Amino acid sequence: MTACGSVAASTQHTTDARSTPPASASTSPTSAPPADGLPSGLVLGPTGLGPLRFGMTTRQANATGMLAAPATRAPEANRCAQYPLVGGTVQDAFVLISPDRGVVEIAPPATVPTPQDIAGGATLAQVRAAYPQLAQSYNGTKLAPVPGNPQARYRFAIADGKVLAITMIGNEDCAT
Repeated sequence: MTACGSVAASTQHTTDARSTPPASASTSPTSAPPADGLPSGLVLGPTGLGPLRFGMTTRQANATGMLAAPATRAPEANRCAQYPLVGGTVQDAFVLISPDRGVVEIAPPATVPTPQDIAGGATLAQVRAAYPQLAQSYNGTKLAPVPGNPQARYRFAIADGKVLAITMIGNEDCAT
């Protein structure tokens, strides 16, 4: 269901998230503590993360002030550039930008919730209740359509019955 371009990046994002205990589920979109440098009250979805939107060019995404430099090439997706979000690294919070389609993947810190109040630390039961179409992905994560955006999917990394990380994937074309 998802392009190959984000497998290593999201696996890396997921693996690193396991090294720290997951945060508890957010009680409201504004209760998530901000990551260093990111605005408070961010919510992931349905079209992006705060001012950062799917389809933005690199120049537009940089203008939001949410991307840190330097960009790197995702090793398995050399068509796309991978930017850490401010205050993070490509291992814990990143954006993938396609030269043809703009922003195609957003992986914020685990504390950033979805509009349905799912964030790092939420239980699998909470995720299933919020996203009834939750399905197993090819790489062990779970995928769900993003309400309000039929072109996007959430990818949930779950371990021990709890969400470790959430990535939102758009019209990705990063695989070579």
